[in-house]
Amino acid sequence: MKKTFTIPTISCEHCLKSIERELKFVDGVEYVQGNIEAKTVMVDYSSEAALEAARAQLAEAGYAPSN
Repeated sequence: MKKTFTIPTISCEHCLKSIERELKFVDGVEYVQGNIEAKTVMVDYSSEAALEAARAQLAEAGYAPSN
């Protein structure tokens, strides 16, 4: 399953790499791809629990999604 998060605080390559690094350690997250210009991160995940864990990890890292 896929979910695209909108993250208004993405402003540079460093932000994006930090987000990708954080999400790769979430159990059930299989793939992460970000877009700085669109301020989005697409996550391929295996369960609703993984999706919620990814959302929580983003918020904890200071990149709370707006959706």
